[in-house]
Amino acid sequence: MPRTRKRAAGAGGLVAVLALTCLGCGVGETAPAVRDEGEAVRAAVKVPCREALRFADQERLPAGAKDAVCVTQHGIDTLYDIRFRIGRTDLDTWLADSYPDLELRTDCVQESADRCGLLTLEPYAEGGAVAVELTVRDGSDGRALVHYRPFNT
Repeated sequence: MPRTRKRAAGAGGLVAVLALTCLGCGVGETAPAVRDEGEAVRAAVKVPCREALRFADQERLPAGAKDAVCVTQHGIDTLYDIRFRIGRTDLDTWLADSYPDLELRTDCVQESADRCGLLTLEPYAEGGAVAVELTVRDGSDGRALVHYRPFNT
């Protein structure tokens, strides 16, 4: 085989492997996944925040929370993503009252997060959550963008 064909074949193989890897990681467009029960897995769907908060046994958003958006995603587990803006003092008060054992760290995987934490709920929430993940991005105006994610596994 001429040298040019070998390079082309090698490059084509590499492209195929990368394409399959991207599809496996969810980067490419794929058909909906199907669970063992035959039920299709749903993409993220906007839901009322009251529903999302009940999942984590919370009655309402923290005092001072604004601009809340809530979505859910079902698959092997259920995840709610509750996003809101809040003053840092109000956030600290809510966390001290609701999750006193949640330790916020600064060495977060998400580059855009200034602080983050994960807490396993013991006992689990009656609404279904077994843990909560929190990421905080501090704004220059004294407010923080919070991603509060209760989930089950």
